[in-house]
Order: sequence, then structure tokens, then C-alpha cells
Amino acid sequence: MDTRVSRSQLRQQRRRQTNNYLYLKKSTALLGTALVAASVVAPLMNASQADAETNSDASTANSSVDKQSYISSLAGMIEPEAEKNDLYASVMLAQAILESNWGQNEFAKGPYFNVFGLEGQYEGNSAILPKTNLATGLTEQKELKDYDSYEDAVADYVQVMKTTEENGDDQYFSGTWKHFADNYQAAAQALQDRFSESSTYAQELIQIIEENNLTNYDTPAKEITTPAPTNEAVVAPETYTVQSGDSVWSITNQHNISTNDFVSWNNLQDNDIYTGQTVVVGNGEDSAASATTNTPVATPEVTTPAPTTPVVDNNTNVEAPVVDTPVVESPTVTAPVETAPVEENTPVENNNTVADEQVNTTTPEATTPTDNGQATTDNARGEAVVAEAEKYLGTDYVWGGRTPEQGFDCSGLTQYVYQQVTGEDIGSWTVAQESSGTQIAVSDAQAGDLLFWGQPGATTHVAISTGDTGYIHAPQPGQEVKYGDTQWYTPDFGVRVY
Repeated sequence: MDTRVSRSQLRQQRRRQTNNYLYLKKSTALLGTALVAASVVAPLMNASQADAETNSDASTANSSVDKQSYISSLAGMIEPEAEKNDLYASVMLAQAILESNWGQNEFAKGPYFNVFGLEGQYEGNSAILPKTNLATGLTEQKELKDYDSYEDAVADYVQVMKTTEENGDDQYFSGTWKHFADNYQAAAQALQDRFSESSTYAQELIQIIEENNLTNYDTPAKEITTPAPTNEAVVAPETYTVQSGDSVWSITNQHNISTNDFVSWNNLQDNDIYTGQTVVVGNGEDSAASATTNTPVATPEVTTPAPTTPVVDNNTNVEAPVVDTPVVESPTVTAPVETAPVEENTPVENNNTVADEQVNTTTPEATTPTDNGQATTDNARGEAVVAEAEKYLGTDYVWGGRTPEQGFDCSGLTQYVYQQVTGEDIGSWTVAQESSGTQIAVSDAQAGDLLFWGQPGATTHVAISTGDTGYIHAPQPGQEVKYGDTQWYTPDFGVRVY
């Protein structure tokens, strides 16, 4: 029996001990307050004095911080994540500095590592700690995310910026992305009233950026690819009537469009479609590109010049349609079998018996793919995985959730979907699922492959590829299972579970 304790179990044990201690402290404090409830003025005076002392301590600590060292330590983690995910490193650094008070706030230090002051839970872990409201200046007890490392904190912040939705807007913080914000000032302004209610939040971030030359860590915006129109005359949207058995994935795959575009063009709520519904599968320019993509390519027989020495069929006295096969002058030498096509398994005859035998016996073996059956099986399984995942679009995110009834977290969704389709258990958390198949590049991902965020052995998120730039995932607390796009939130690698 394997008696080893997983990283996840160790973290949970530590969190239980920490949270029990914190809640015990909180309960003790409440009991103490009840015992002295008759005294009103003194506690208020003590609270004011405590706030003043806290602010004084923070100012003193801030003055002694080696700011450049602090910036450098954060930049090593923030800069690559910002570049990969179309964010301004300067803005991220400024937020970490402002929210953590140059790393001096308790929640920004170990064992919490919450440099951005994000509230809520991270993988079910949190701590009740004091946090100053930048809008009011008051210090309050808040439930703050508890991380294992600064790397986890940075990765979680990026996920919040790239996947948060509110009131149906699944790009709530898109104003901070380089693709939409022309400069760091615009990105900082987009955070005001969304990340913080402070009316001076953007101004404070910009001041920190400029005083500390944080723009040195910014890189150009990453290129977001969009299909180029191939036929300007095509302007009318292309439509399709939903058939029985269709799904969002099968329609988008059939028409070579992204799931995000399909959902947007048709204003789908919860990604529901029904038989007989007319849906848009191309918006004019995109439909022209799609039509060009789906047009059958001419066969080699039409475009390849005839060989210099025709091969004649003795039965019909008509030239046989052999193409791409060079014919040599010597009757005892055959064409290279690697490129000789098979025409409906019909043997090609000529006036030389030896050549006939060689062509007829070697060509089928050379041109029949040995792994075609396996490739077909893999494709069908990948399509089944995507179709299964689509059933749970709209299911609530619940940390630790493993079933549709409970809700799902990211790894719970992928584990459940694969169990339904393959009957196999790929593991219950991201690091275990990394070992469930063969690692691949994100650009090679096909339908049903897993996509991971983070480095192998330390991944923080997982999703199911739909085969294009899209994927299905359970993003974060407060959201639902939904589609995403690798162009906006970019994975680090994939895994093929076959």
C-alpha cells in the first residue's frame, strides 16, 4: 500500500491547523469583547489607538524597505506571466506593491504569500486577516486567499484577470489587457471601480509605475490572430439549421469556427441550442474564409502532368490515371512506392509482367497507413470527451467538486468527464493529471486533450481542448463551467490522454 502523503493532503493538513488556530483566536476575541461589553468608550479609544499605531508601524516599515530588491524579486515571477497573457507587468507590479504595502502587510508574507490582497479562497484555503480598505482607510478582518508560494499568487491573479465574469460579461477585466489598453495608464484606469473602489486607485498605480520605472518590465502586446477575409464580396452571414444530435462543439468543428465566435454570434445563453434552430456559423468575412477552407481540393489527377511514357491498360486501351509516379526508361525498374497512389485498389497493368507484379504487390502496403484505425479511434474519443464536457456548461464552480450535483472545480471537471467517456480515473488534481498521457505543445492540441497552466509538477489550472483555440473549463469561485480561448488565457502545455 502506498503510504505517501500527496502535496494536496499536506496542504490541507496545514490549512486545517492554521484555520483552527485563527478561528480559535477569533472566538477568544469575541468572548473577551462580551465580557467587557459594559465598557463602550474605552474599547473605541483603544481601537483608534491601535489603528494609529498600525499606520505608524506600516510607515516606519515602508521607509526601511529595499524597494529595488522587492521589485526585482517580484518581477522575476510577474514579467513572464504578463508577457504570455497580454498584461502589463508594470501594472501588476504596481498593484502588488500598493496592495501589499511593499510586502509589509501580514497577508503578503509567508505562509500566506497573498501579494495582491485577493479575498476569498484558493483551492479551498483561506485565512482571516486584517486588511486596510484603500477607499475608506479602515482596517477590517477579511477572508483572504492563502497560497503555498508567490508563484501560486501570481498565477491566480492572472486567472482572475483573464477569466472573471460579472453580469454575463466574461471579460470583466479585459480593459487591463494590452490588446485593449493602449498603454499602462489605460490599464490602470480600467482597474479603478473594478478591482478597487478607491477613487484614486489608478492615480496611485501610475505614480508607483513612474517613480520606480516599472515600464522597463513591459513587453509589446502579443499578437492576437484573426482570420483574414479571402473573398470581400461575401458579406451575408452564413447560417445552419440545427439537426437532431448536434452540439455546439460538433457545429463549430463542422464549420471550422471557434466556439467563442459561435456563442457570440448567436447570443447563446448557457450554450443551449435546439433542433430546427437557425444559427449563424459565419459572419460574412469569416464565412468566406470558412467556405474557402471547406472547399474540396482538386485531386492530383487533374493538376499533375501525365508521365512521359504512358502506362496503358491492355483491357481498355486507355491510359490509366497514374499520377505522381515517375516512369523510368528501364522496364525492370519500378517507380518509388512511397509516392505511388492507389486508385480504388485496381491493379495498374502495362506491357511488362515483372513491373506489374512489383507495383501490385508493394503499392498497397506502402500507401496504407498502419495507424489509421488508431487515429480514427483517438479522434472519436476526443470528440466524445468534448461532447461530454459540453453537458456541464453552466455548472457552478465549487472547489473540490467532483460531480454535476456537487459542482466542479477545474480538475474535478476533467476527472469526471474522462471517467464518463473512458471509464478511467486520470487523477483528482492537476499534477496527477499531468501524468495521465503524453505531453504535447499547446499548438498541437486536438479535441479532448488536456491543457495545463503552470510548469510541470506545479500546475494551477486544467481545461479540455475543443480542438481549435477554444477549451472548456471550470475557471474559479463564483463562476460556472464555460468556454475559454487560448488567445486570451494561454496554457503552458497539453497532455494527450490516449
